Amino acid sequence: MKRAIVSSITLAGGLLVSASACSSTAASTGATPPVSSTSGASMSPASATSDLAAGRSEPSSPGATWSGQFSGYGGSSWQRHWGYVAQGSFGQAQLTEVRDSSAPGNGAVLRVKYGRGSSANSCSDCANPGGGQFYTKFDNIGRSDLANADALYLRYYVKFPVGFDFGRGGKLPGLFGGPIGHESGGRHGQAFSSRYMWRDHPVSGSLRNCSAAVPCSEVYLYSPQSGSGYGADIGGGWNWRADGRWHMVEQEINRRTGNIAVWYDGIKVLSAPGVLGSASGIPFSGILFSTFFGGHDTSWGPNKTEYAYFADFTVRTGSVRAR
Repeated sequence: MKRAIVSSITLAGGLLVSASACSSTAASTGATPPVSSTSGASMSPASATSDLAAGRSEPSSPGATWSGQFSGYGGSSWQRHWGYVAQGSFGQAQLTEVRDSSAPGNGAVLRVKYGRGSSANSCSDCANPGGGQFYTKFDNIGRSDLANADALYLRYYVKFPVGFDFGRGGKLPGLFGGPIGHESGGRHGQAFSSRYMWRDHPVSGSLRNCSAAVPCSEVYLYSPQSGSGYGADIGGGWNWRADGRWHMVEQEINRRTGNIAVWYDGIKVLSAPGVLGSASGIPFSGILFSTFFGGHDTSWGPNKTEYAYFADFTVRTGSVRAR
């Protein structure tokens, strides 16, 4: 089925977000240890200086907040704090907690392995597994304030090593609402999800300089208006960077207005009014941690085994960084 394409973006000053000045400290030997920001997440000195110079700072009244690290990943304490649910999860053998002193947060990082030629869990001809997925639920941690908010902001940090082969495309985590299993994958009910994608080709509204080395970006949106089949491609004005540095990505999902916005390294790179449609009656459920190549066949996968790294997840009813 042809996939729907919807897009409307606003770039901050028309700038292409590709310079490393907005990224956090490189994970290389001899990297300077991160310093703490006012939000409690760690930032590199370069990032902190850049934010101050640009007039960006933490809001004084950020609203209700939840923060999650990857210390003890998969254990009972970690599951309780995140509100983890086993339903819909896969690929746990590819998800491993590692330490990285350059990482934002407390240095505990989730490393994701993507096998050569791997794709979605549904791939029938992939020789190797790759990526993984799990859901969290705000109800499981008693956070009805987050579930019932008109708008939520999800921020996290992601790092792709230098030379990462992005292949044809792949998924990255986002928020979701409604019952598990109704928010993606061709079965749609009163639910939505807002994962990101990388692609080696442009979609409407994205940048045009897309490749398997420097892919273009989008929010891959499922909503009650999606019908069946594929989600909608909401093209974004940034490239995912494989430079061995930590990059911050933050999304705003507004159930009342249907608006979606994204910031990459603190710069607004996507503004899509009304694209979510009518979702005011669907509470936020939690985080859909979902990352894999694909698509559903081996043609999407990397030419060699790859790894990506994730750290310092935050959900708030107020923006994680001031606009």
